[in-house]
Amino acid sequence: MSKVDFTVENIDAEMIIAKKTIQKEIPLPEGYEYVPFSNQYQDKISALYKELNININLDEKIQSQREIFKNHCLLVTLKNELVGFLCLLKDESQCLYLACTAVKEGHQHKGIGKAMISKCCMNFDRIKGKYPLYAKVNAQAYNEIKLLSKMEFTPFLGQTSTKSEEESVQDWERITKILKEKQV
Repeated sequence: MSKVDFTVENIDAEMIIAKKTIQKEIPLPEGYEYVPFSNQYQDKISALYKELNININLDEKIQSQREIFKNHCLLVTLKNELVGFLCLLKDESQCLYLACTAVKEGHQHKGIGKAMISKCCMNFDRIKGKYPLYAKVNAQAYNEIKLLSKMEFTPFLGQTSTKSEEESVQDWERITKILKEKQV
């Protein structure tokens, strides 16, 4: 959501939310609007990530999951300027997760991220499937962890495709220490 804090240890983790936890979509602030994903926004999304120091290979994700990008990405604009992006993707185990979340500086702390997350969760609830919704997070983006926690996402302490249960627990212990130090 906000700039990545490189003074903090780089720890990847996951959060989880059960289906139908978010009961109401939060509207975007006045003047902001959702636009459908199209390739014309690809460079603008990459520029947004660069501005926020987010290192995501968007081209690779789009090529590997084109149908998901077409149907499950949220782009937010203000007067035709891209200010926010969020996507629902699949990981190696075919579980769905929130990813690529970004809100342009100057537009943060206005409820855009919260609105996008609520809309994505409501859209997820309409998808048939047995999996809960995950969110990939990083300790360096601790404000995103704070926002997701407020929206009832909780740390996932189980085994993932890349970590054992013990590693997930240890990572969240380290992330919790960082959150306390940063007073998040």
